[in-house]
Amino acid sequence: MRYEEAIEKLNSASPEELSEKIEKLKNRGDMQEETEAFLLDETVGMLFSASKEIKAPELYRVVRNDGKPLFDHEKTLFEESPLFGEEYIRFSYDPIIPFVEGKIAEGETVSLMTYRKAVEENPLALLLEGFPEDSNVFDILEKDGLEKNGKENYLKIAEFIKSELLKDEKDGKFIRKIKNLLEGEELCTALYYSNDGADYVAMKKDIVDIYYICTSVIVCRLDWMENKGEMVEVTPLSHSVGAVVPGKKIEYNEFGEVGTFTFEMDDYR
Repeated sequence: MRYEEAIEKLNSASPEELSEKIEKLKNRGDMQEETEAFLLDETVGMLFSASKEIKAPELYRVVRNDGKPLFDHEKTLFEESPLFGEEYIRFSYDPIIPFVEGKIAEGETVSLMTYRKAVEENPLALLLEGFPEDSNVFDILEKDGLEKNGKENYLKIAEFIKSELLKDEKDGKFIRKIKNLLEGEELCTALYYSNDGADYVAMKKDIVDIYYICTSVIVCRLDWMENKGEMVEVTPLSHSVGAVVPGKKIEYNEFGEVGTFTFEMDDYR
């Protein structure tokens, strides 16, 4: 939706009616497609698109591999993201969250992948969850006509979107509908959202290697996790030799006796 039109709709929308529509969407169950589409348009459809630059110097992923090194490049690097569809790959800004969100069990063996920035240019990502209440952006929006009622309605819709993104059992199909409404006719090559201090970005497969290079794949065993992921300790078993090149088999060397690696969330906040 156009920026000016979105501000006008946010300003004029009834907070009570908006809350009712959001509540219906939250409890959509077997709601008919037409009704769901109407309610989405009446809520999420009122927002204007917002983007941010992805400046993270490193991004991380974890893939289960049953204790065996992954030599299949397509599976290792281009496993589909069920949340946004098979054309996207989802990353975390830190190496801990993939263990937590993936519900990796102690003793399980996985491959931890590190992607480092390859160019100075930053990809632009669609901001799925909207701006937080304390964002300086609202100063600009208010100058452009956003009223108190409009801001409250904006935050209400943004909170609804965030609640869908943070569910333990996420509804990928529904989230993709939200994404489609937010991006409109201009398709986005990257998506962004956050959760409790952790940042996520999903990028289309065909642009990942433009901005980032997979510099290492570490096959490791999760030894333990503390305080719901505040600290994670792993034992590295083997590592890729050099950067991972698309289409080329990944070669591994054993780590030998190097002890354990400990990742602490405080180092990434």
